[in-house]
Amino acid sequence: MSALENLKSELAALRDEAKVQAHLGSMEAQQEWEAAEAKWNHFVAESRLHDSGQNIKSALEILGDELRASYERLKKAL
Repeated sequence: MSALENLKSELAALRDEAKVQAHLGSMEAQQEWEAAEAKWNHFVAESRLHDSGQNIKSALEILGDELRASYERLKKAL
């Protein structure tokens, strides 16, 4: 499994946890969830193109780090 596939799997698990917590949480958590979802959708779309070059891979790693931080903030907030 590639590093990108591992990152995607980790983010999917964090996303599932955050989704449940966000739906039970505050308006602030809902807003954080919506921002994270927009990034998730971008990540998934871009991950399909990861074979097209190193620049995309680097951008996905940065976006993945941002997603990880968003989901972890959601978990801590709730």
